[in-house]
Amino acid sequence: MLFAGIAGLLRLLPLRGVRLFARWTATLVWYCVPVRKALTLMQLRSAFPDREDKEIRAIARGSYHNLITTIFELMWTPRLDDEMLARIITVRNPEVIERTMRRGSGAVFMSGHFGNWEWMSIGAARLLSVQMTVIVHSIHNRAVDDLVEAWRGHFGNRIVPMGVSIREIILALRNRGAVALLADQSGPSGSLYVPFFGRPAATYEGPATFALRMGAPVIMVFSLRREDGNYEIHAEEIPTHDLKGCSEENVRELTRRHVRVLERIIREHPSHWLWQHKRWKHAPKHDNIIIEDP
Repeated sequence: MLFAGIAGLLRLLPLRGVRLFARWTATLVWYCVPVRKALTLMQLRSAFPDREDKEIRAIARGSYHNLITTIFELMWTPRLDDEMLARIITVRNPEVIERTMRRGSGAVFMSGHFGNWEWMSIGAARLLSVQMTVIVHSIHNRAVDDLVEAWRGHFGNRIVPMGVSIREIILALRNRGAVALLADQSGPSGSLYVPFFGRPAATYEGPATFALRMGAPVIMVFSLRREDGNYEIHAEEIPTHDLKGCSEENVRELTRRHVRVLERIIREHPSHWLWQHKRWKHAPKHDNIIIEDP
């Protein structure tokens, strides 16, 4: 299988070599295989209308570099051990996660396709001894999906496909465990529409619903790539003390809050995010619920 063969070849290289090869590959893709290049530039120009085109293109190239680096590093995962993990990943404020888990009510960890989101769940869980139930979209190719699932569970996280996730999320939170998921992809056309970079974006309300229904805190986590290529994980709890119960109003407000945190982090590090995704592919209709910022 080609995918497994590429992964095997990458694991022959040291990590520095993998990252260098990712940079070369990203440059090749940008100039010669412009997959979703027009979409990336269009979304960036809409999100940052005050920035010059030269800067927009630099962010776009950085986004391709980030994506390919993440894929190649994920392929390199079997070579990770505890010593190396502690060297390349640092949790900037571990007390946020530790304090949350001590409450004994479980936790919903949310992030986006930002930095190396794959190594973030592996690193945070291992370094802080918090096993996570990680909710993922299955890959259509079964052989590739099995391989990627093994990498994602390399240090003991439980990997659960989206299709059977509801029962597993409830079970994990009832057992005071941690659930991790990415909440930045476009929801279906009938979703809530939340302002995201000034435009209404269809947004899944499931994460907020589960958190409020189970009384679990919501922690936003992001991996920030340093200049040396290694990562810092930043954790931030979303305030929910004023949201009592799982009412529709509270679900909408919590959804708005976690989207706002994601947008703030992306604005600070725009090249870290996956701008190649069709985040605004649905437009709200007259019967959709549109959440406004206060």
